[in-house]
Amino acid sequence: MNTPYDLNYDPPAPILTAVLTGVIHRRPQVRLPALIDTGSDLTAIPGTAVKRLRLYAVGRLLVEGIDAQVSITEIFTVRLTITDQPVREMEVVQTEQPFVILGRDWLEHYYLLLNGPERNFLLSDTPLYRHNES
Repeated sequence: MNTPYDLNYDPPAPILTAVLTGVIHRRPQVRLPALIDTGSDLTAIPGTAVKRLRLYAVGRLLVEGIDAQVSITEIFTVRLTITDQPVREMEVVQTEQPFVILGRDWLEHYYLLLNGPERNFLLSDTPLYRHNES
């Protein structure tokens, strides 16, 4: 199924809805927009979600941000659900953005086709096309 880009972003972006819960307690849940970011190594969730879910750090990681600054950040474990996809337990970092950033650590489980000219995308857990080997 083709999903339209969210036109509230400039430029329009591939956005899904994420439902986050803790790994021990399934309540509360936090529902947030989630940007598919093929340039991000890691999945990140807003600091407000970390507080609301009462997550605790399970480790630390040295990261380089988009501004090329290196810093140590905390790692949290969450259960992440996207629409009809399976629930994934993931290690995530915190972001100051008000939305989830779905990085390549999440995306590696899916096939993604971005159609920029028509402003839509296709996400699937099965191959989107067959490659002819001739």
